[in-house]
Amino acid sequence: MPSYTSAVKGQRLLRSRGYPCIIKRREKDPERGCGFSLNIGADCQGALKVLDMYGIPYSVRNDGDEGYDKL
Repeated sequence: MPSYTSAVKGQRLLRSRGYPCIIKRREKDPERGCGFSLNIGADCQGALKVLDMYGIPYSVRNDGDEGYDKL
């Protein structure tokens, strides 16, 4: 997620539609800088469609904990 605000908007939107998710602070990375991840514990493809439908910006990374996709 590009900002904390986007992460919170995404989390509220997804939770209201039944997608369990949590916001995690990413560690500082020289290439990506600081930021926030939205870990989704359900159908990630469905969650991405919801985020797209409401114009919430994100990028996908699949290196989260087992069973979780990290946005």
